[in-house]
Amino acid sequence: MSVNLLRLCETGNMEKSITINYVPSNKADTISILLKYNIERADNIQTVTCTVTKSTDIIPLWLHPHKFEIKSMFSNGKYETLFNFENNAKNLDAALFIDEAYAAIMTKEHLKVG
Repeated sequence: MSVNLLRLCETGNMEKSITINYVPSNKADTISILLKYNIERADNIQTVTCTVTKSTDIIPLWLHPHKFEIKSMFSNGKYETLFNFENNAKNLDAALFIDEAYAAIMTKEHLKVG
């Protein structure tokens, strides 16, 4: 049994990828960043774990950390994002990128966000 299939059996999820196109706050050119992500659920809490892939040509200096997670709580038919100080403490572009990545992942997975 492959590692990915084993992960799928254990968590009900498999690692996926998505490209996020982001325009930094300095209005520079759009940057395309490839993320690997995994979604895990425990009761009504969902955790999306994202990692910037090594295949991304240039990882911007502002994009720190290279691995982050976003937690949300399922309530009234939608996911409400839970505040994570670590995602917002870095810098404006990192925080905005994480928000944009979460929105794109939720859209791709057809999950409703409140």
